[in-house]
Amino acid sequence: MASKEIIEALVADVERLMKLHDGAMSEVAALRAKSEEQSVKIRTLQEQLKEAKAQAAKASLQEAINGSVSNKAAARAHVNRLLREVDKCITMVSNRI
Repeated sequence: MASKEIIEALVADVERLMKLHDGAMSEVAALRAKSEEQSVKIRTLQEQLKEAKAQAAKASLQEAINGSVSNKAAARAHVNRLLREVDKCITMVSNRI
């Protein structure tokens, strides 16, 4: 009789564990889906930030070019960076030829 009770207890434990496993697997699937959604949001926000920074830099450069005294140093630094980048590109193209 004791072995039958042990078997019934084991069967009950296995069924309980199977239910817990199923619940955990659905929770993992839900968390993975949520994680993917968050990753998409992060990528979108990073792209928006990059675009906003580019627009801000463009606006700052335009303001400096139009004669704003406060941003002339920033405009000069920006133009110098752009010129260095162009020089690097020219060097890279020249080395490939």
